[in-house]
Amino acid sequence: MSIIAQAHAKSPCKILGKILEFREMKITTEKQAVAYRFGRFEVNAGEGLLLCQGEIVPITPKIFETLLLLVENNGRMLSKDEIMESVWADSFVEETNLTSNISRLRKILHEHGEKFIETYPKRGYRFRADVEQIEPETEIILTRRVRTQIRRIVEETDEAIIMPEYAAYLAAVPNNLAAPQTRLVGRGREITEIENLLQQSRLVTLTGVGGTGKTRLAQEIALRMLSEFSDGVFFVALDTVRNAELVASAFAQVLGVKESSGKSLVEVLKDFLRAKQILLVVDNFEQIISAAPFLNEILSHAPQIQILVTSRVLLHLKPEREFRVPPLALPESKEENSFAELSNYEAVKLFDQRSRAAKHNFSLTEENAATIAEICQKLDGLPLAIELAAARIKILSPEQISARLENRLKLLTGGVKNLPARQQTMRGAIEWSYDLLDEPERVLFARLSVFAGGFTIEAVESVVGSQLSVVEGSADDKAKRITDDGQLTIDVLNCITSLVENSLLVQAETANSESRFRLLEVVRQYALEKLEASGEAESIRKNHAAFFLKLAQDAEPQILGEQGAKWLTLIEEEHNNFRAAFFWAAAVDAPTAVRLAGALRDFWVLRNQLTEGREWFETALEQAGDAPAAARFSLFVGLGQTAKFQGDYAAAQKAYQEGLTLGKESNDLRQIAMANRGLAAVAKGQGDFTAARKFYEEALTVSRRIDEKFGIAVSLNALGDLARVESDYAAARSLFDESLTICRELGNKQGIGCTLNNLGAIAFALGDYETARSRFAEGLRMTQELGEQITLSYSLDGFAALAVKRRDAERASQLAGAAEHLRESLGFETEPAERRFRDAYLAELQSVLDEQTFLKFYKQGCKLKMEEAVALTLKEII
Repeated sequence: MSIIAQAHAKSPCKILGKILEFREMKITTEKQAVAYRFGRFEVNAGEGLLLCQGEIVPITPKIFETLLLLVENNGRMLSKDEIMESVWADSFVEETNLTSNISRLRKILHEHGEKFIETYPKRGYRFRADVEQIEPETEIILTRRVRTQIRRIVEETDEAIIMPEYAAYLAAVPNNLAAPQTRLVGRGREITEIENLLQQSRLVTLTGVGGTGKTRLAQEIALRMLSEFSDGVFFVALDTVRNAELVASAFAQVLGVKESSGKSLVEVLKDFLRAKQILLVVDNFEQIISAAPFLNEILSHAPQIQILVTSRVLLHLKPEREFRVPPLALPESKEENSFAELSNYEAVKLFDQRSRAAKHNFSLTEENAATIAEICQKLDGLPLAIELAAARIKILSPEQISARLENRLKLLTGGVKNLPARQQTMRGAIEWSYDLLDEPERVLFARLSVFAGGFTIEAVESVVGSQLSVVEGSADDKAKRITDDGQLTIDVLNCITSLVENSLLVQAETANSESRFRLLEVVRQYALEKLEASGEAESIRKNHAAFFLKLAQDAEPQILGEQGAKWLTLIEEEHNNFRAAFFWAAAVDAPTAVRLAGALRDFWVLRNQLTEGREWFETALEQAGDAPAAARFSLFVGLGQTAKFQGDYAAAQKAYQEGLTLGKESNDLRQIAMANRGLAAVAKGQGDFTAARKFYEEALTVSRRIDEKFGIAVSLNALGDLARVESDYAAARSLFDESLTICRELGNKQGIGCTLNNLGAIAFALGDYETARSRFAEGLRMTQELGEQITLSYSLDGFAALAVKRRDAERASQLAGAAEHLRESLGFETEPAERRFRDAYLAELQSVLDEQTFLKFYKQGCKLKMEEAVALTLKEII
């Protein structure tokens, strides 16, 4: 028995240690094969391995074949056709596959400081190195037989094992992937086939019925391919996106791409991805299939991007390759299989795994194996259906589960005929789980479908309510009671607990440790059908919209106050619910849509979600004809703000002018002041400082007349900024000081941070570096807390200028790069006064650094994450 097999026999927990010990041993390969050495690399043809100084370098089979072909033809130019015919002999692929392989290969080799591949434009490639044919290194090579044995044992191990190397990859490679909570059962053949398809095409779509495991399989592929994409692997979930125009926003949010002034978000994404080597895993595409051309645009403009999609239907794009995800492997007949054979089927393994998770003392035995195989057969091997069934092992025996499934599947055979049979079977699995609920739980389950992206207990109690028009059912006394008027009152918390235990609800925790729940999408769709059939869908949707309108209205006055960061985070968390409420209201309840869009106005700007915010304002304005003037004014201001930050000054000016007209018609001085500030910002953005000053002074006069503190503070700060541009530092400091005092009274952290930065710049200009440091540091803390990145970028500029004075040119260059890159990524141009401040310290910096050295450190700064850039300021703060 081998060392690894012995470890497995003793305890699965010991397998990791033994594998790591095994890697350090000298292992003799069963068959010697040809190998080549060049530079610090060794190519072992027999094992399909690339090593660098004895360490295995992760590389895919096709990239290895490309490298081996080049090495074997060292010094000779190979045509593109020659390489493609050799590497992809039995497949038809595009030239971009070869280009991508060469690019990845170069990155692998160049990471170790070597350059070996020459390009002959439009012709081919040549490998140039001192290549030596050698005997293969045997000390640390794991033969195919041993690797196969390790993989088999790991797959059979019941306990979750995450190797240190795997955890390191998750930490080192850019990604948003979560480590899987459960081991993937089976799917080895599918994984191999999908990886091969990804070698042949840059767009692969996993299709199949809901619940067949497309998402889990895609996640596994993503995790396995982390090392192959130098710029990362990212998972884009579209399960809550209903509008094709918002798909780009979903991509941007995952990739951290911000909108850019004067460019569409799609164009910004294409520019961002153009030179990147990234795998994008896009989940649940079927509900916005009209957005498929967007993927084509990405592929056309970014030659090293690959996309793996999950969808119930094909996208019908030219480069697309389909992989239909099959059900898990099933025995054709339980009677003809032994226990050993039955227990080796993937579907049975999954039922066993999930049953043991639900009931710790459950085990697959010779007595129950045939019944469990029968359950899996009735569920057509669909993973979600099997998991739902296995969750019931807590209270039902396998025989009881099988009997109930028999009844449900028989009932659904005569159901909706225009759906595929496997969808009927999936419906049966959910129906069965639904039928195990008592009446209050069923009613609650249906009503929960109104929530998009999840919900809290508070939201459920408000939207769903506890008074249900039923008097029958089998809920226990803890979950229900009958009132005097015959109504059934349920305990929402108990019912939600039951739904979680029934695997119909998924539970998670928010950042503040509050429990949050969501329905899996396929389950939510079923629940929506029940809600529609109940006849109360519109009333529940109305309650849902009313709850989230109130939440938005509660947040509105708080966003710019001391608790602004908390409220912004809350709105972000409920974004999908706000979206669902708005688009429902836009269709049937215009007044609610108008009020909801207006209440979230500041959120769109502070979180830089300009495209969606502008869409809301435009949609609401189309229906706002009879709305109160105050509501329409808020929409015009929101439209002006989003358009202005997008660089659409014409639209912004028109919107603000409409707002000013409304303010004058109603003689609302607060509105008049706000509209004037908007028109001033447009003029300032266009470089017309005279007009900007006129509008700001008018706004200040009006705000003082009505003692509107926030408006006074904003106008003072803006006028101080204009004075800064003219180097009138005394006037600027006076204006900033007054603005800061008011902002502190109001608890407006964004205003405090902005004004502190301005005062820091004034102190710096006057040579008072200690005061400047103090102002920049406090401003940085404020904006960090709020998450307001534009003002934070100006704090970084302040610390860069201080670093210049400390003669720390390296740090100054890095901070300068980080500040400008942050603004560019958000789509904001540097303000005039800040541009003048920045130009001055950069000129001094470049006078002490040669251009090459400056650019080296500046580019390093551009690559820093925001947190890393902030950490660079610590030397100045301390």
